[in-house]
Amino acid sequence: MNIELQCCALFIIFTIAVMFLREKKLDLMNRVLFQRAICACFACLIFDILSIILINKSVHQGFSPDVTKIVCKLYIMLLVLQGYFGYVYAATSLLPRDRKWAVTARYAYHTIFAAGEVLMLLLPIEFTAEGRVVFSYGPSTTIAYILSAIYILSTIITTLIYRKHMPGRRFTAMLLWQGIWLLAAVIQFIEPQILLVGFASSFGMVILYIQLENPSEYVDGSTGLFTSNALSVYVHDKYRFDKSFSIFTAKIHYMTNYVDYNMEQAAVMRTAKALMALGPEPAFRIDDDTFCVLYDNKERMFEKAADIKRQKDGVTDLPAKGTYLLIPDSMMMNGPDEFFRFLHTYLENEQEITIADEDLLKKLRAQNRVKGMIEEALQDDRVEVFYQPFYNVREGRFNVAEALVRIRLENGDIVPPGEFISIAEENGQIIPLGIRVVEKVCKFLSSKEAQAHGLDQVEINVSAAQFDNENPAKLIMQHIEEYGIDPGMINLEITETAAGENRDIMIRNMERLIRQGVSFSLDDFGTGRSNIDYFVNMPVRTIKFDYSFTQGFFDNEKIKHVLTGMVDVVHKMNLKVVVEGIETEEQMMVMKEMGVEFIQGFYFSRPIPEDDFMAFLKKNNG
Repeated sequence: MNIELQCCALFIIFTIAVMFLREKKLDLMNRVLFQRAICACFACLIFDILSIILINKSVHQGFSPDVTKIVCKLYIMLLVLQGYFGYVYAATSLLPRDRKWAVTARYAYHTIFAAGEVLMLLLPIEFTAEGRVVFSYGPSTTIAYILSAIYILSTIITTLIYRKHMPGRRFTAMLLWQGIWLLAAVIQFIEPQILLVGFASSFGMVILYIQLENPSEYVDGSTGLFTSNALSVYVHDKYRFDKSFSIFTAKIHYMTNYVDYNMEQAAVMRTAKALMALGPEPAFRIDDDTFCVLYDNKERMFEKAADIKRQKDGVTDLPAKGTYLLIPDSMMMNGPDEFFRFLHTYLENEQEITIADEDLLKKLRAQNRVKGMIEEALQDDRVEVFYQPFYNVREGRFNVAEALVRIRLENGDIVPPGEFISIAEENGQIIPLGIRVVEKVCKFLSSKEAQAHGLDQVEINVSAAQFDNENPAKLIMQHIEEYGIDPGMINLEITETAAGENRDIMIRNMERLIRQGVSFSLDDFGTGRSNIDYFVNMPVRTIKFDYSFTQGFFDNEKIKHVLTGMVDVVHKMNLKVVVEGIETEEQMMVMKEMGVEFIQGFYFSRPIPEDDFMAFLKKNNG
């Protein structure tokens, strides 16, 4: 009998099913659908083999043809069911759930399937056996061929249409699965003695299992917990099918700068075992020292979170503490993207326990709105540069200005930097913002008009993020050279905070630019560590005293002595001093008498747009 390939296929699908069911797994919709597909494939192979055996017995040994016809009908009905499950497997993860046309399509395919199964059951079927050529035929079989073709082609077409919405590996696996099945059906139709369809369907299951549904891929090898990739898939699945959940997250903070590898591993393994012992809910290792568990309801989450905290508080042999983030209801977020933004934002919270609420969510959404505002401003060229002049005490003119970034909204309103700079630094947008400021300053200076009215230099603020790579000097010099600017016209202001984060990279990049002719200032001196080492070893020409430090000079006798002494020290090192925040004539005169080189503040001018700044230079520099 011609059942060798079917028997091989049955063995293969049985092996895959055992491996699949024994693996540590997540309760994902795709997994449920894959399990159904395996069951349909297994049952289809059983009835395929049984139908071949009974057809041979009916034709050659007088076995009941009615029983054989029933078995043949069950086989082709299971074959169509397998094709239907294949389409559902693809469509469920790809088609939008809330679009009217998608809902209509789902109902249409369900109706077609149900109607087809009834027709196959009612319509007549015949069979024949001649040597190794064994098959069934008739109206019932024709319906099966048509429906199988509809589901296979629909799956292929859906996969092709939504190929941009799925990883390349999933796209390839889906096409191979359905393509091999379709090719086998064509070959079997042309050469009936080659019964390939059953084998092809089981081979397709192997492809899906290896490429898409292998649960071990989502398990962390060292702890046995699920990985961060598994968390992403799981959360997306929950939101897609409107299933609420609660999440408890724990992060290990080591209380020493030096953490022995064995000590770290002991802490990780102890945490993993404690989480797995909490119950059957899935536990995840998000990164080296961060873990979470998902629950179906918040009451159980709070109960288990209290358990794990009590266990951690009882640990005295490890120099570590834990911080905990709890999200009682996932539906307070509007989707997986906001969920993960919230998670990543508040995982680093310093307080021991953070519980998600509307206030924290409003804060996050406000930050996201600012992020969107910055993106739109960069795209629509609504990033502007305002200039605040410095008064050169010795020369009695305004020959230096600070370039300050602003964002202009579509309605014309100006957004001050205090509303977006800190957020831009957190999310990395400070880098394109900084580059845009350098470009606009260079473009402004390229006309030479400002220089004709006494401007010698423009200072541009630089954040730590902008210098946190191997060669930011290339980006800055690119615009200087593009607009033909003298590099000496550009002075970059480095804050104490920026200078302290990646000191070696910072100095290396500063020296690259200094060799090109760019100069540097140490900005906001007095707000950071104010260590003498900063301006002893930093290659800067100017020290700028912060607004709060300057104002303290007039309000606090101790600060007055400190600032006076610091100005003297800076001058003895052949560095220049800028004081900012000067708002009255009296304050200005005191600073002049102290001998500072530059004075900046509202007494002379607020930061003003480019055209107003040019008018200021023309008026005040004669």
